[in-house]
Amino acid sequence: MGVAGLLLAIVGASALLAVWSYLRWPGAAPSKFVDAIIRVIVAFVLLQVGTFALDAAVGASHAAAVFAVVGVVAPVLAFMFLAALWIMKLFADQLKGYV
Repeated sequence: MGVAGLLLAIVGASALLAVWSYLRWPGAAPSKFVDAIIRVIVAFVLLQVGTFALDAAVGASHAAAVFAVVGVVAPVLAFMFLAALWIMKLFADQLKGYV
């Protein structure tokens, strides 16, 4: 497996984890757009922090890079996907009467 395959596996697993979390805990979804937008902003900030952590870890050692990918980047991607699901749910709920 090359780098592209590993990247695809990590992103796919993070997306599946987000879908599972969305279905497992439906009460965790925000009920207002402001709350959903705050979660999306937090997800973007965490994504930036994750890239800095990955950049720092790649230069340090292989073990640090693996820890950064598994311990920082994958959970941040999962939260990013989850925040996207939440805001899409709110948009869909708003369109229920019109479609």
